[in-house]
Amino acid sequence: MEYTMSEVCKKFNISEYTMRYYDKIDLIPGVYRNEQNRRIFTDDSVGWIRFVIALRSTGMPIADVKKYIDLTAVNNNTSIQARLDMLEKQANNADKQLADIQKQHQIIADKIEHYKQSMQKSPDLTKKPYQRWV
Repeated sequence: MEYTMSEVCKKFNISEYTMRYYDKIDLIPGVYRNEQNRRIFTDDSVGWIRFVIALRSTGMPIADVKKYIDLTAVNNNTSIQARLDMLEKQANNADKQLADIQKQHQIIADKIEHYKQSMQKSPDLTKKPYQRWV
């Protein structure tokens, strides 16, 4: 199947500026131009976009994403090992981010529970002095 720039941008909720930039620096294999010189994305290039977004959203720098994409053009054991190493490192980074987000979520959940208990103990909170830190 083929997709236009606006369809792909809507699908992934990214700007056309970002998509043009990714295409310009060759982060998305499989994009081609039609007779009107408009970018056309295939199912394969959409898969690459999904992957690039996953790498970027877990903090991989664009230069490293580019390096990974370039390594896919060389299909030998050295290239595959380099890609594997990059992905394992990024998966570890994502695990650390996930653990941090879970900790932050727990802090928020604890505060929600604190407020719920406060409301149950004293429904009329206007009678208590306001505590700025809560």
